[in-house]
Amino acid sequence: MDVVLRTFRAFGLLLLLVAWVSSAPALGQRFDIPARPSSPVLDQADLLSGSEEQQLAQKLRTYETETSTAVVVVTLPSLQGAPIAEYTVELGREWGVGQGGLDNGAVVLISRDDRRMFIATGYGLEGSIPDAVASDLVRNVMRPAFRKGNFYEGIDRATSSLMLAARGEYTATERPSSSREDGGDSETLIFIVFIILYFVLTSKRRGSGGDGGRRRRRGNVFIWGSPGGFGGGGGGGDGFGGGGFGGFGGGSFGGGGAGGSW
Repeated sequence: MDVVLRTFRAFGLLLLLVAWVSSAPALGQRFDIPARPSSPVLDQADLLSGSEEQQLAQKLRTYETETSTAVVVVTLPSLQGAPIAEYTVELGREWGVGQGGLDNGAVVLISRDDRRMFIATGYGLEGSIPDAVASDLVRNVMRPAFRKGNFYEGIDRATSSLMLAARGEYTATERPSSSREDGGDSETLIFIVFIILYFVLTSKRRGSGGDGGRRRRRGNVFIWGSPGGFGGGGGGGDGFGGGGFGGFGGGSFGGGGAGGSW
């Protein structure tokens, strides 16, 4: 039994090391966020035609002018291994999407090659656009359209629904799963289960000593580093004119939102 436990422990430590290295390839570094554009739409993945990008940008400009709520759309060719949820939130913070003090900004990010999307909401919108609404838009609006190659349709409908939700006029049709991203954390979940099983077995072994199992034990603490360092990106404006965008007013993000894949 001792040999089995030692082997199990060594394997668990190896998995811990692998998970740490793979999840934090550039620990301590920030993501490489594209330069803030002058438009609410940055289409680096070329998912939209010129006219589609122009129409979408004009809609978002008009909405921000009328309400001060900022909705920004970003498409990237690839995240190059960066976690989309953290990347989207960091982009919203760095660009200052929304108004300072109101934090009324939202970022819709699509990664073409990863086939993933995420909607992040600022602090001020987390009440009107909770994770349930963001998840509903990802699953039932964006995903079906994206699977058919209709990127403009999915983005246009999702942003219009976000506008309705910010006014309290949209209700999610389903409750989201417990994970923020559809199927995105399965490897992490398996690893966590493995570690829990390891400590359950070792605690039982220690508890079988001569103290009758009444042993006070300190908790085991894991520090999970935030992945950093995104190697892609680049700047750019919209290139279409139509005036600037007033939605980069210093808004902040706390991590609210939901995402998935198509």
